Amino acid sequence: MRRNTLAILAACAAVTICGQAQAQQPAAAPAAPAAVPDQMPFDIPYGNSITADRAADVVKAIVAEATKSPRNWKFAISVVDTHGELVYFYKMDNTQYGSVTISQNKARTAARLRRPTQIFNNAMQTPAGAYVATLDSPPPTASPGGIPLVEGGKIIGAVGCSGATGDQDAVACKAGADTVK
Repeated sequence: MRRNTLAILAACAAVTICGQAQAQQPAAAPAAPAAVPDQMPFDIPYGNSITADRAADVVKAIVAEATKSPRNWKFAISVVDTHGELVYFYKMDNTQYGSVTISQNKARTAARLRRPTQIFNNAMQTPAGAYVATLDSPPPTASPGGIPLVEGGKIIGAVGCSGATGDQDAVACKAGADTVK
């Protein structure tokens, strides 16, 4: 019994000494702060808002992309002005009902925050991306498929597509956004 007691005391002493030795290690140097860029990202000026006729052309390009064979993607498509207000809306037959509001929110987010909604989706995939939900009320829609419409270096509105997968939404929306130069 005496040997067991001595063995236990020796083990406790070893753990205590090792723990103190580790505690006395110098602290790791703090990580250097991220460099602050000199230029503001996404600093695209706003121009005159898109017209309903131009918005209809954007939608036509999206529908053409969505119905290319063998595709049968079904979308709710929203085009907004520079303020994020609805200019044109089109819902393809048999599109899920939830996509109506989602497409409008994607377009609104892209116009008001001057960047594709994919950027917010990417940020939300990281621990640091939790801030995205605090940016606005309602918060930005962090899902692919919202793209600013840029003409002559100025934002004239944005388009939002919803109804398929996020990647499919983004591909179709880009086809529409590419008609604006």
